[in-house]
Amino acid sequence: MHQTDLPAEIARLRHLGREFEHLHHEIRSLPPMPCTDARSLLTSKITVANGLVAQAMQRLAALDGSQYTVVPGSGPALRALASIVYAASLGASDLAAALYAKPLGGAPYPGQPSGKAAVRKANLEAGRVMDGKLENALYQFDQAHTGCSYLISAINRDLEQHAENLQTAPAPQITASQHTALAALSHDGGRLFESGRGTLRASTTGGITLNIATVKALHVRGLISIDATTSLLQGQRLSVTAQGERARAQHKPTTASAPSAAMTPPAQQQAQVRTR
Repeated sequence: MHQTDLPAEIARLRHLGREFEHLHHEIRSLPPMPCTDARSLLTSKITVANGLVAQAMQRLAALDGSQYTVVPGSGPALRALASIVYAASLGASDLAAALYAKPLGGAPYPGQPSGKAAVRKANLEAGRVMDGKLENALYQFDQAHTGCSYLISAINRDLEQHAENLQTAPAPQITASQHTALAALSHDGGRLFESGRGTLRASTTGGITLNIATVKALHVRGLISIDATTSLLQGQRLSVTAQGERARAQHKPTTASAPSAAMTPPAQQQAQVRTR
């Protein structure tokens, strides 16, 4: 079970609901189809819709398997969140179907109907299909928006009625070097990358080198996340998770110690290079 910041999830769901509502309004405001710029208009809406599907899946991943699952009634709430993913996916599919129905440029095969009358007929038929698909998309995005509102109410109610089930577990114990690394990453983030010689390295955005063993240990414990959507040659973003922030905030140093080996300031790195 992982710990999730439930108030933060509520805020994210509220933002997601507003985004569904905004997309619904934009689709409702589209000109009659098919219009001259229908392809570009629909393409932008499809891109936004797929982005909202991804956000809904992220919210499901954050809540499923978290401390919220021990609360009575959380099962139907998670099911509702899965239905938001489903509705948003159907809405995106309906938008793609509307794009597919739009007559596109290009010459027909020899012998096929052509000319103004044929174009008019094709546009009329396409308009009926596109209008139907857009109405379906509007319905699905309205369902997704309603689902977000329901979830916000449900989680808020659970926070009030079942506080004993949602007691936060003690923060993970961390070493002084891990605390130093978390503090540096919390300030401005960092990246994991391969050097020119193929050695794995890590640093903060400000250029402070992080001990790679410390970074690996923090990642294994779920205290930092690594964005693996980019290659190590480009650099993978490092960020502190909610669990990592809790561990950093609640860390109590046992004794005063020498400067941590978790990271090396750039000036010191340069001095070390010159003395080798």
